[in-house]
Amino acid sequence: MKKIHLGIFDIQTPNQMTQGAWAHPENQSTRYRELPFWIELAQLCERGLFDFIFFADSYGYPVNKRELAYREAVYTPGLDPMLSISALAAATKRLAFVTTASPTYEAPYANARRFSTLDHLTGGRIGWNVVAAGGLSGAACFGRDQVLSHEERYDQAEEFLEVSYRLFEESWEEDAVNASRSERRYADASKVHLIDHEGKYFKVTASHACEPSPQRTPVLFQAGSSDRGRDFAAKHAEGIFLKAPTMEALKAQVQDIRGRAAKYGRNADELKIFTGLSAIVGETNEDAAHKLADFKAYSSREAALLTYENATGLDLAAMEPDAPFTGVQTEQGLTHTERYTKHKGHVLTVSQVMDNFAEKEFRGITVCGDAKTIADTMQKWIEHTGIDGFNLERYLLPGTVADFVNYVVPELQRRGVFRTSYEEVTLRERLFGNGKVKLPSTHPGASYRHNRSEEFSVD
Repeated sequence: MKKIHLGIFDIQTPNQMTQGAWAHPENQSTRYRELPFWIELAQLCERGLFDFIFFADSYGYPVNKRELAYREAVYTPGLDPMLSISALAAATKRLAFVTTASPTYEAPYANARRFSTLDHLTGGRIGWNVVAAGGLSGAACFGRDQVLSHEERYDQAEEFLEVSYRLFEESWEEDAVNASRSERRYADASKVHLIDHEGKYFKVTASHACEPSPQRTPVLFQAGSSDRGRDFAAKHAEGIFLKAPTMEALKAQVQDIRGRAAKYGRNADELKIFTGLSAIVGETNEDAAHKLADFKAYSSREAALLTYENATGLDLAAMEPDAPFTGVQTEQGLTHTERYTKHKGHVLTVSQVMDNFAEKEFRGITVCGDAKTIADTMQKWIEHTGIDGFNLERYLLPGTVADFVNYVVPELQRRGVFRTSYEEVTLRERLFGNGKVKLPSTHPGASYRHNRSEEFSVD
Protein backbone atom coordinates (compact mmCIF):
# COMPACT_ATOMS: atom_id res chain seq x y z
CA MET A 1 0.00 0.00 0.00
CA LYS A 2 1.36 3.42 -0.99
CA LYS A 3 2.59 5.39 2.00
CA ILE A 4 1.74 9.08 2.25
CA HIS A 5 4.55 11.64 2.63
CA LEU A 6 3.89 14.62 4.88
CA GLY A 7 5.54 18.00 5.25
CA ILE A 8 4.47 21.19 6.91
CA PHE A 9 4.61 24.48 5.02
CA ASP A 10 5.55 27.54 7.02
CA ILE A 11 7.20 30.94 6.96
CA GLN A 12 8.96 32.54 9.91
CA THR A 13 6.49 35.39 10.09
CA PRO A 14 3.48 36.09 12.33
CA ASN A 15 0.91 35.95 9.55
CA GLN A 16 0.54 33.38 6.81
CA MET A 17 -2.18 31.82 4.67
CA THR A 18 -5.24 33.16 6.54
CA GLN A 19 -4.46 36.86 6.58
CA GLY A 20 -5.63 38.22 9.90
CA ALA A 21 -5.33 34.94 11.79
CA TRP A 22 -2.38 36.29 13.75
CA ALA A 23 -4.96 38.11 15.92
CA HIS A 24 -6.75 34.90 16.95
CA PRO A 25 -6.37 34.45 20.73
CA GLU A 26 -5.15 30.86 20.34
CA ASN A 27 -2.59 31.66 17.66
CA GLN A 28 0.96 31.80 18.99
CA SER A 29 2.54 32.87 15.70
CA THR A 30 3.50 36.27 17.13
CA ARG A 31 6.18 34.27 18.97
CA TYR A 32 7.92 33.79 15.61
CA ARG A 33 10.98 35.64 17.00
CA GLU A 34 11.51 33.05 19.73
CA LEU A 35 13.69 30.02 19.03
CA PRO A 36 11.81 27.87 21.61
CA PHE A 37 8.62 28.43 19.59
CA TRP A 38 10.14 26.84 16.48
CA ILE A 39 11.78 24.08 18.51
CA GLU A 40 8.38 23.22 19.98
CA LEU A 41 6.91 23.09 16.46
CA ALA A 42 9.76 20.94 15.14
CA GLN A 43 9.44 18.49 18.01
CA LEU A 44 5.68 18.34 17.45
CA CYS A 45 6.25 17.53 13.77
CA GLU A 46 8.77 14.86 14.71
CA ARG A 47 6.27 13.34 17.14
CA GLY A 48 3.88 13.20 14.19
CA LEU A 49 6.58 11.51 12.05
CA PHE A 50 6.46 14.21 9.38
CA ASP A 51 9.02 13.97 6.59
CA PHE A 52 10.08 17.60 6.87
CA ILE A 53 9.30 21.19 7.71
CA PHE A 54 9.33 23.30 4.57
CA PHE A 55 10.27 26.92 5.17
CA ALA A 56 9.30 29.30 2.38
CA ASP A 57 11.33 32.49 2.16
CA SER A 58 11.78 35.56 -0.01
CA TYR A 59 13.46 38.94 -0.10
CA GLY A 60 11.60 42.23 -0.25
CA TYR A 61 9.67 44.77 1.76
CA PRO A 62 6.18 46.30 1.63
CA VAL A 63 5.92 48.74 -1.27
CA ASN A 64 2.19 49.08 -1.83
CA LYS A 65 -0.38 49.83 0.88
CA ARG A 66 2.33 50.02 3.52
CA GLU A 67 -0.03 51.00 6.32
CA LEU A 68 -2.14 47.91 5.68
CA ALA A 69 0.90 45.67 5.24
CA TYR A 70 2.37 46.55 8.61
CA ARG A 71 -0.96 46.77 10.42
CA GLU A 72 -2.00 43.27 9.35
CA ALA A 73 1.54 41.81 9.16
CA VAL A 74 1.09 40.77 5.53
CA TYR A 75 4.15 38.50 5.23
CA THR A 76 6.12 41.07 7.18
CA PRO A 77 8.12 41.14 9.38
CA GLY A 78 10.01 37.91 8.87
CA LEU A 79 13.17 36.03 9.77
CA ASP A 80 15.74 34.09 7.75
CA PRO A 81 14.79 30.44 8.34
CA MET A 82 18.17 29.09 7.26
CA LEU A 83 19.71 30.49 10.45
CA SER A 84 17.34 28.53 12.68
CA ILE A 85 17.69 25.13 11.05
CA SER A 86 20.86 24.10 12.91
CA ALA A 87 19.12 24.72 16.23
CA LEU A 88 15.98 22.88 15.13
CA ALA A 89 18.04 19.96 13.88
CA ALA A 90 19.87 19.79 17.22
CA ALA A 91 16.52 19.62 19.01
CA THR A 92 15.28 16.75 16.81
CA LYS A 93 16.71 13.44 15.60
CA ARG A 94 14.98 12.50 12.36
CA LEU A 95 12.84 15.40 11.13
CA ALA A 96 14.21 16.98 7.94
CA PHE A 97 14.18 20.61 6.84
CA VAL A 98 13.68 22.24 3.46
CA THR A 99 14.34 25.93 2.90
CA THR A 100 14.28 28.36 0.02
CA ALA A 101 17.22 30.00 -1.71
CA SER A 102 16.71 31.84 -4.98
CA PRO A 103 19.22 31.97 -7.86
CA THR A 104 17.85 35.46 -8.50
CA TYR A 105 19.59 36.84 -5.42
CA GLU A 106 22.10 34.33 -4.04
CA ALA A 107 25.69 33.69 -5.09
CA PRO A 108 26.31 30.04 -6.08
CA TYR A 109 29.47 29.55 -4.01
CA ALA A 110 28.07 31.00 -0.77
CA ASN A 111 24.78 29.16 -1.26
CA ALA A 112 26.49 25.81 -1.84
CA ARG A 113 28.65 26.35 1.25
CA ARG A 114 25.60 27.00 3.42
CA PHE A 115 23.68 23.96 2.20
CA SER A 116 26.69 21.65 2.51
CA THR A 117 27.22 22.97 6.04
CA LEU A 118 23.60 22.24 6.95
CA ASP A 119 23.74 18.81 5.31
CA HIS A 120 26.84 17.96 7.36
CA LEU A 121 25.47 19.29 10.63
CA THR A 122 22.09 17.58 10.24
CA GLY A 123 23.44 14.27 8.98
CA GLY A 124 21.70 14.62 5.64
CA ARG A 125 18.33 16.05 6.66
CA ILE A 126 18.33 19.01 4.25
CA GLY A 127 16.45 20.02 1.12
CA TRP A 128 16.74 23.12 -1.07
CA ASN A 129 13.69 24.78 -2.59
CA VAL A 130 14.92 26.45 -5.79
CA VAL A 131 12.80 29.48 -6.67
CA ALA A 132 13.33 31.68 -9.72
CA ALA A 133 12.04 34.67 -7.77
CA GLY A 134 11.02 38.06 -9.12
CA GLY A 135 9.79 41.32 -7.68
CA LEU A 136 10.88 44.94 -7.68
CA SER A 137 11.26 45.26 -3.91
CA GLY A 138 13.46 42.17 -3.77
CA ALA A 139 15.64 43.54 -6.55
CA ALA A 140 15.86 46.90 -4.81
CA CYS A 141 17.19 45.21 -1.67
CA PHE A 142 20.24 44.26 -3.70
CA GLY A 143 20.64 47.55 -5.52
CA ARG A 144 19.13 46.37 -8.79
CA ASP A 145 16.95 48.64 -10.88
CA GLN A 146 15.32 45.95 -12.97
CA VAL A 147 13.79 42.52 -12.58
CA LEU A 148 14.70 39.82 -15.08
CA SER A 149 11.82 38.52 -17.18
CA HIS A 150 10.17 35.26 -16.18
CA GLU A 151 12.04 33.34 -18.90
CA GLU A 152 15.38 34.93 -18.05
CA ARG A 153 15.01 34.06 -14.38
CA TYR A 154 14.72 30.39 -15.33
CA ASP A 155 17.71 30.71 -17.67
CA GLN A 156 19.62 32.16 -14.72
CA ALA A 157 18.41 29.35 -12.46
CA GLU A 158 19.62 26.75 -14.97
CA GLU A 159 23.10 28.24 -14.91
CA PHE A 160 23.00 28.57 -11.12
CA LEU A 161 22.27 24.87 -10.78
CA GLU A 162 25.06 23.97 -13.21
CA VAL A 163 27.56 25.80 -11.01
CA SER A 164 26.01 24.27 -7.88
CA TYR A 165 26.26 20.74 -9.25
CA ARG A 166 29.91 21.30 -10.05
CA LEU A 167 30.57 22.49 -6.51
CA PHE A 168 28.52 19.78 -4.80
CA GLU A 169 29.38 16.85 -7.06
CA GLU A 170 32.56 17.56 -9.04
CA SER A 171 34.89 19.55 -6.83
CA TRP A 172 35.73 16.96 -4.17
CA GLU A 173 36.11 13.29 -5.00
CA GLU A 174 34.46 11.02 -2.49
CA ASP A 175 37.77 9.67 -1.18
CA ALA A 176 39.60 13.02 -1.17
CA VAL A 177 39.55 12.94 2.63
CA ASN A 178 41.46 10.09 4.24
CA ALA A 179 42.56 11.69 7.47
CA SER A 180 45.73 10.18 8.89
CA ARG A 181 47.30 11.71 11.97
CA SER A 182 50.39 9.53 11.72
CA GLU A 183 51.02 10.64 8.12
CA ARG A 184 49.87 14.20 8.85
CA ARG A 185 47.55 14.19 5.88
CA TYR A 186 43.90 15.21 6.04
CA ALA A 187 42.95 15.50 2.36
CA ASP A 188 44.55 14.61 -0.96
CA ALA A 189 44.81 17.83 -2.97
CA SER A 190 44.91 15.88 -6.25
CA LYS A 191 41.34 14.81 -5.56
CA VAL A 192 40.04 18.30 -4.83
CA HIS A 193 39.28 20.01 -8.12
CA LEU A 194 39.00 23.65 -9.07
CA ILE A 195 35.72 24.74 -10.62
CA ASP A 196 36.18 27.35 -13.32
CA HIS A 197 32.89 28.67 -14.65
CA GLU A 198 32.15 31.76 -16.69
CA GLY A 199 28.64 32.14 -18.07
CA LYS A 200 26.05 34.77 -18.82
CA TYR A 201 25.00 35.28 -15.19
CA PHE A 202 27.77 33.87 -13.01
CA LYS A 203 31.54 33.69 -12.88
CA VAL A 204 33.02 31.32 -10.31
CA THR A 205 36.54 30.01 -9.81
CA ALA A 206 36.83 27.94 -6.64
CA SER A 207 37.05 24.58 -5.01
CA HIS A 208 34.02 23.81 -2.90
CA ALA A 209 34.42 24.98 0.67
CA CYS A 210 34.04 21.59 2.33
CA GLU A 211 34.27 17.89 1.72
CA PRO A 212 31.21 15.99 0.44
CA SER A 213 28.26 16.06 2.82
CA PRO A 214 26.05 12.99 3.40
CA GLN A 215 23.74 13.77 0.46
CA ARG A 216 26.34 15.82 -1.51
CA THR A 217 23.55 17.76 -3.25
CA PRO A 218 20.63 18.60 -0.94
CA VAL A 219 17.28 17.20 -2.01
CA LEU A 220 15.99 19.60 -4.65
CA PHE A 221 12.46 21.01 -4.47
CA GLN A 222 10.59 23.29 -6.84
CA ALA A 223 7.15 24.89 -6.77
CA GLY A 224 6.56 26.72 -10.06
CA SER A 225 3.42 25.73 -11.96
CA SER A 226 3.99 27.85 -15.06
CA ASP A 227 4.97 26.02 -18.24
CA ARG A 228 8.64 26.94 -17.81
CA GLY A 229 8.46 26.16 -14.10
CA ARG A 230 7.13 22.68 -14.77
CA ASP A 231 9.86 22.02 -17.30
CA PHE A 232 12.50 23.18 -14.83
CA ALA A 233 10.99 20.93 -12.15
CA ALA A 234 10.83 17.93 -14.47
CA LYS A 235 14.53 18.30 -15.24
CA HIS A 236 15.91 19.09 -11.78
CA ALA A 237 13.47 18.67 -8.90
CA GLU A 238 13.06 15.64 -6.67
CA GLY A 239 10.23 17.09 -4.61
CA ILE A 240 7.61 19.14 -6.45
CA PHE A 241 4.76 21.25 -5.06
CA LEU A 242 1.68 21.61 -7.24
CA LYS A 243 -1.70 23.21 -6.60
CA ALA A 244 -4.87 22.96 -8.63
CA PRO A 245 -8.55 23.76 -7.98
CA THR A 246 -9.87 20.28 -8.84
CA MET A 247 -8.72 16.68 -8.77
CA GLU A 248 -8.81 16.48 -12.55
CA ALA A 249 -6.67 19.61 -12.92
CA LEU A 250 -4.12 18.31 -10.41
CA LYS A 251 -4.06 14.89 -12.06
CA ALA A 252 -3.32 16.57 -15.40
CA GLN A 253 -0.46 18.56 -13.82
CA VAL A 254 1.02 15.42 -12.27
CA GLN A 255 0.86 13.53 -15.56
CA ASP A 256 2.39 16.48 -17.37
CA ILE A 257 5.30 16.74 -14.93
CA ARG A 258 6.05 13.03 -15.01
CA GLY A 259 5.84 13.02 -18.81
CA ARG A 260 8.29 15.90 -19.05
CA ALA A 261 10.66 14.13 -16.64
CA ALA A 262 10.70 11.09 -18.91
CA LYS A 263 11.80 13.31 -21.80
CA TYR A 264 14.83 14.24 -19.71
CA GLY A 265 15.62 10.57 -19.18
CA ARG A 266 14.37 10.51 -15.59
CA ASN A 267 12.19 7.84 -14.07
CA ALA A 268 8.73 8.77 -12.84
CA ASP A 269 9.57 7.41 -9.38
CA GLU A 270 12.41 9.91 -9.02
CA LEU A 271 9.85 12.64 -8.38
CA LYS A 272 7.74 12.99 -5.26
CA ILE A 273 4.82 15.35 -5.84
CA PHE A 274 3.07 17.23 -3.05
CA THR A 275 0.05 19.50 -2.87
CA GLY A 276 -1.10 21.83 -0.12
CA LEU A 277 -3.49 20.61 2.55
CA SER A 278 -5.41 22.93 4.84
CA ALA A 279 -7.01 20.63 7.40
CA ILE A 280 -9.42 21.89 10.05
CA VAL A 281 -9.60 18.93 12.42
CA GLY A 282 -12.20 18.40 15.10
CA GLU A 283 -13.28 15.52 17.31
CA THR A 284 -16.48 15.60 15.24
CA ASN A 285 -17.45 17.19 11.94
CA GLU A 286 -19.54 19.72 13.83
CA ASP A 287 -16.62 20.64 16.04
CA ALA A 288 -14.43 21.16 12.97
CA ALA A 289 -17.06 23.34 11.28
CA HIS A 290 -17.22 25.52 14.40
CA LYS A 291 -13.42 25.91 14.32
CA LEU A 292 -13.46 26.95 10.65
CA ALA A 293 -16.13 29.57 11.28
CA ASP A 294 -14.05 30.86 14.19
CA PHE A 295 -10.91 31.10 12.02
CA LYS A 296 -12.74 32.93 9.25
CA ALA A 297 -14.03 35.50 11.72
CA TYR A 298 -10.46 36.77 12.03
CA SER A 299 -9.68 36.87 8.31
CA SER A 300 -9.09 40.15 6.48
CA ARG A 301 -10.23 40.46 2.86
CA GLU A 302 -8.12 43.55 2.21
CA ALA A 303 -5.03 41.87 3.67
CA ALA A 304 -5.66 38.76 1.58
CA LEU A 305 -5.92 40.79 -1.61
CA LEU A 306 -2.67 42.55 -0.72
CA THR A 307 -0.91 39.17 -0.60
CA TYR A 308 -2.11 38.56 -4.15
CA GLU A 309 -0.84 41.98 -5.22
CA ASN A 310 2.54 41.33 -3.62
CA ALA A 311 2.83 37.93 -5.32
CA THR A 312 1.73 38.98 -8.79
CA GLY A 313 2.06 42.74 -9.03
CA LEU A 314 -1.68 42.93 -9.78
CA ASP A 315 -3.97 45.12 -7.69
CA LEU A 316 -7.31 43.39 -8.18
CA ALA A 317 -9.14 46.05 -6.17
CA ALA A 318 -8.10 48.70 -8.72
CA MET A 319 -9.51 46.74 -11.68
CA GLU A 320 -13.02 46.89 -13.09
CA PRO A 321 -14.84 44.22 -11.04
CA ASP A 322 -17.06 42.98 -13.88
CA ALA A 323 -14.25 42.85 -16.45
CA PRO A 324 -13.09 39.40 -17.61
CA PHE A 325 -9.85 38.26 -15.99
CA THR A 326 -8.07 37.64 -19.28
CA GLY A 327 -5.04 39.00 -21.09
CA VAL A 328 -3.27 39.58 -17.77
CA GLN A 329 0.31 40.74 -18.20
CA THR A 330 2.80 40.21 -15.37
CA GLU A 331 6.36 38.97 -14.99
CA GLN A 332 5.95 37.66 -11.44
CA GLY A 333 3.75 35.10 -9.77
CA LEU A 334 2.57 33.47 -13.00
CA THR A 335 1.44 30.44 -11.02
CA HIS A 336 -1.10 32.59 -9.20
CA THR A 337 -2.41 34.28 -12.34
CA GLU A 338 -2.61 31.13 -14.45
CA ARG A 339 -4.73 29.40 -11.81
CA TYR A 340 -7.46 31.86 -12.90
CA THR A 341 -6.63 32.66 -16.52
CA LYS A 342 -6.48 28.95 -17.36
CA HIS A 343 -9.74 28.27 -15.54
CA LYS A 344 -11.67 25.64 -17.48
CA GLY A 345 -15.34 26.02 -18.21
CA HIS A 346 -15.75 29.78 -18.34
CA VAL A 347 -13.87 33.04 -18.06
CA LEU A 348 -13.84 34.48 -14.56
CA THR A 349 -14.47 38.11 -13.82
CA VAL A 350 -12.11 40.19 -11.68
CA SER A 351 -14.73 40.15 -8.94
CA GLN A 352 -14.91 36.35 -9.00
CA VAL A 353 -11.13 36.11 -8.79
CA MET A 354 -11.16 38.46 -5.81
CA ASP A 355 -13.84 36.43 -4.05
CA ASN A 356 -12.06 33.16 -4.74
CA PHE A 357 -8.67 34.37 -3.57
CA ALA A 358 -10.05 36.12 -0.49
CA GLU A 359 -11.64 32.81 0.47
CA LYS A 360 -8.80 30.40 -0.38
CA GLU A 361 -5.69 32.58 -0.69
CA PHE A 362 -2.67 30.40 -1.54
CA ARG A 363 -4.14 27.30 0.04
CA GLY A 364 -4.32 23.92 -1.62
CA ILE A 365 -7.00 21.40 -0.69
CA THR A 366 -9.19 22.61 2.18
CA VAL A 367 -10.99 19.94 4.19
CA CYS A 368 -12.93 20.34 7.40
CA GLY A 369 -14.02 17.44 9.59
CA ASP A 370 -13.06 14.69 11.98
CA ALA A 371 -9.99 12.49 11.50
CA LYS A 372 -11.86 9.99 9.33
CA THR A 373 -13.12 12.72 7.01
CA ILE A 374 -9.62 14.21 6.66
CA ALA A 375 -8.02 10.81 6.01
CA ASP A 376 -10.72 9.86 3.48
CA THR A 377 -10.08 13.07 1.57
CA MET A 378 -6.31 12.61 1.59
CA GLN A 379 -6.54 9.08 0.29
CA LYS A 380 -9.04 10.08 -2.38
CA TRP A 381 -6.74 12.81 -3.75
CA ILE A 382 -3.71 10.49 -3.66
CA GLU A 383 -5.52 7.70 -5.48
CA HIS A 384 -7.12 9.92 -8.11
CA THR A 385 -4.32 12.37 -8.91
CA GLY A 386 -1.15 10.33 -8.41
CA ILE A 387 0.44 12.75 -5.94
CA ASP A 388 2.72 11.34 -3.24
CA GLY A 389 1.92 13.53 -0.27
CA PHE A 390 0.83 16.80 1.26
CA ASN A 391 2.23 19.95 2.79
CA LEU A 392 0.12 20.87 5.81
CA GLU A 393 -0.80 24.58 5.82
CA ARG A 394 -1.49 26.38 9.09
CA TYR A 395 -4.47 28.23 10.38
CA LEU A 396 -3.12 28.55 13.91
CA LEU A 397 0.26 27.65 15.35
CA PRO A 398 0.78 25.25 16.90
CA GLY A 399 -2.92 24.32 17.02
CA THR A 400 -3.32 23.26 13.38
CA VAL A 401 -0.33 20.94 13.59
CA ALA A 402 -1.22 19.59 17.04
CA ASP A 403 -4.75 18.67 15.92
CA PHE A 404 -3.37 16.88 12.87
CA VAL A 405 -0.75 14.99 14.87
CA ASN A 406 -3.17 14.02 17.64
CA TYR A 407 -6.10 12.95 15.47
CA VAL A 408 -5.24 12.43 11.80
CA VAL A 409 -1.83 10.76 12.05
CA PRO A 410 -3.19 7.86 14.18
CA GLU A 411 -6.06 7.41 11.72
CA LEU A 412 -3.66 7.24 8.77
CA GLN A 413 -1.50 4.76 10.67
CA ARG A 414 -4.53 2.56 11.40
CA ARG A 415 -5.17 2.46 7.66
CA GLY A 416 -1.56 1.47 6.94
CA VAL A 417 -0.88 4.50 4.73
CA PHE A 418 1.54 6.36 7.02
CA ARG A 419 4.71 5.35 8.82
CA THR A 420 4.68 4.24 12.44
CA SER A 421 8.37 5.06 12.95
CA TYR A 422 11.28 6.70 11.16
CA GLU A 423 13.38 4.09 9.38
CA GLU A 424 15.56 6.20 7.08
CA VAL A 425 18.25 8.67 8.10
CA THR A 426 18.64 11.16 5.26
CA LEU A 427 15.85 13.11 3.58
CA ARG A 428 16.56 11.57 0.19
CA GLU A 429 16.32 8.07 1.67
CA ARG A 430 13.05 8.99 3.35
CA LEU A 431 11.58 9.98 0.01
CA PHE A 432 13.11 7.28 -2.17
CA GLY A 433 14.22 4.40 0.06
CA ASN A 434 17.04 3.18 2.26
CA GLY A 435 20.47 3.42 0.69
CA LYS A 436 19.42 6.04 -1.83
CA VAL A 437 21.43 8.87 -0.32
CA LYS A 438 22.90 10.59 -3.38
CA LEU A 439 21.37 11.86 -6.62
CA PRO A 440 20.27 9.03 -8.96
CA SER A 441 22.26 8.31 -12.10
CA THR A 442 19.58 9.80 -14.36
CA HIS A 443 19.62 13.18 -12.62
CA PRO A 444 21.57 15.91 -14.48
CA GLY A 445 23.56 16.73 -11.35
CA ALA A 446 24.97 13.21 -11.13
CA SER A 447 26.82 13.59 -14.44
CA TYR A 448 29.36 15.88 -12.73
CA ARG A 449 30.43 13.29 -10.17
CA HIS A 450 33.81 11.55 -10.46
CA ASN A 451 32.76 8.33 -8.73
CA ARG A 452 29.57 7.23 -10.44
CA SER A 453 29.26 4.18 -8.15
CA GLU A 454 27.70 6.46 -5.53
CA GLU A 455 24.57 6.93 -7.59
CA PHE A 456 21.35 5.03 -7.12
CA SER A 457 18.75 3.94 -9.60
CA VAL A 458 15.10 4.11 -8.68
CA ASP A 459 13.34 0.82 -9.27
